Amino acid sequence: MKMKIDDRVYELISGKLDDRLSLMEETELSDWLAEDVKHEKIYAEIKKIRDQVKLLHRDFAPDTENVLKRVKRGRGRQIGFRYWWKYAALFILPLGVALVLWQGMKNEPVEVHRQFSAVSRPGGERAILKLYDGKTVMLDSTMKSSLISHEANVRIEMDSNHLLRYSSCDSIGITDANKNNELIIPKGGEYQVVLADGTKVWLNSASRLIYPQSFMGKERRVVLSGEAFFDVAHDAERPFIVETSRMNVKVLGTRFNVNDYDDNEEVSTTLVNGSVEIVSGGQEVFRLVPGEQAYGKENELEKREVNVRLYTSWIDGKFLFNNTELEEIAKQISRWYDVEIFFSSENVKKVRFTGAIVKFKPLDDLVRMIESTSQVRFSVKGKTIVISE
Repeated sequence: MKMKIDDRVYELISGKLDDRLSLMEETELSDWLAEDVKHEKIYAEIKKIRDQVKLLHRDFAPDTENVLKRVKRGRGRQIGFRYWWKYAALFILPLGVALVLWQGMKNEPVEVHRQFSAVSRPGGERAILKLYDGKTVMLDSTMKSSLISHEANVRIEMDSNHLLRYSSCDSIGITDANKNNELIIPKGGEYQVVLADGTKVWLNSASRLIYPQSFMGKERRVVLSGEAFFDVAHDAERPFIVETSRMNVKVLGTRFNVNDYDDNEEVSTTLVNGSVEIVSGGQEVFRLVPGEQAYGKENELEKREVNVRLYTSWIDGKFLFNNTELEEIAKQISRWYDVEIFFSSENVKKVRFTGAIVKFKPLDDLVRMIESTSQVRFSVKGKTIVISE
């Protein structure tokens, strides 16, 4: 069974290098890369070898799919030197590289880990809940299920899964419209909340959501700063509206991600399923269908087809990057690991990286992954991280 798994991984890597993977296969490879930082390093070394082979044999580029089939069939006829070189480069060398990498990683110094650990730590369940009456409640993973507040028609509690949950006897009830609550997520935090109408919201680091204890009237409106994923409870009579500083997203019931951080030049909404209406500058811009994203600056929004997992993987505990600039990656690292990051030059910000990793791993795992596939280096100076060439 193990050999079949290895075969599948090599098929995926070969397909990636030949740029012929389907969306489902891209997802499968991303999941394998995210399992262990060693996987990303092995992939990077195989890619390097493949690139070198292309340079040496530009006129004899191997067809990796046919090579795989021929090797697996074990055809006995003699193979010419050039073809044998291609086989070696594609399969024997990567296997050797993998062994070297695994052995080398055992001997890596722990000092790097200590340095990065001194200034950062992976994020976790952390939030601050501000109730309309001024009461503040600190929320984290150590809290046990408990009742936070109980008024006439609204109950606020922490359930056994550390989920902040609002329940209302009548979500269109007589609650004062000014009774807004605020959920604040600090750097290094994330949290989930179920609103009074049953809508579930995942809030990312350095984000905040303002929402009523109980929804009234003809619409359900919340205000977001930062990033959140919404699974909106369907209500044909009352649309759900997410208001940000640069756009509004209007839905009846659907799943989508909104990203509108103040330090981001662009805003985006990515639709997983259902339908959403994008409003900017008081005017409807367009509607999205599943797999589409609205993005851009205020009043200059466009839409495009995207791999939604790249924009929603954070709710599943992963970082996924696809040809992403280090400047954008650094922002995500800074928010999640609660660490300050500086670049030695503008050029370094534009370096691009592709990879995946479980976000609850130490920062040094991600650092090693990026360094192994690019010409940049991370260092610790005081309580900050510096990225340089």
